[in-house]
Amino acid sequence: MNKKDSTYLIILPDCVIKHFNDPKHFQAELYAYQAGLRMLPDLLDFQVPQWIKIEKVKGIPYLDRLDYFYPELLAETYANFHLATLKNDKCLCHIDNSPKNILFCQGKYYFIDFADSRFEYPERDITHLLLFWAADFPADYFKYALETFLNGYLSFVTLNSERWNSYLKSNIILFDQRRKLHSKKTGKESPSIQNLNRELLAQMKLCYMKE
Repeated sequence: MNKKDSTYLIILPDCVIKHFNDPKHFQAELYAYQAGLRMLPDLLDFQVPQWIKIEKVKGIPYLDRLDYFYPELLAETYANFHLATLKNDKCLCHIDNSPKNILFCQGKYYFIDFADSRFEYPERDITHLLLFWAADFPADYFKYALETFLNGYLSFVTLNSERWNSYLKSNIILFDQRRKLHSKKTGKESPSIQNLNRELLAQMKLCYMKE
């Protein structure tokens, strides 16, 4: 990350102060937190275009402990997040929805880090989210989690299979490039299992979504 794009955090007992060098990242974060959505920390204060202060969510990344992983609840949370701004099939998308940015706290999921957020089709967000599961879950558990999540999400929001397929392909490239760039493990599962899981993601359009 270059200096222009860098941010840094001051973490206090009850709040987090995030400082920005890039005004675009500041505006993206401010917009998200000003929406006052219940799955986001409360916005406490800000100074344009330098910093924001938000509530500190005292939770843990949701995939750190699978006893905190509830795909039905996460599906409802993501659906409500997208529905809050949905217009002409586009909505505010989290974009950087890695496990560290989805926290479980007191029976709820909270989303943090919106520097990369923007208005997009929800298929962009959901396919990227599910690639983390495809990398880390055994095939049988991945199938259960995927079907449970999509059944829940699609009871609120309609997805388009053509956009799903397009975003899945582009997100796979981006996902793999980022892991290589940051020297991260490709995932807990073997490449063969990950490929099986990704194939299942590609097949979801056949039985769950509108053409």
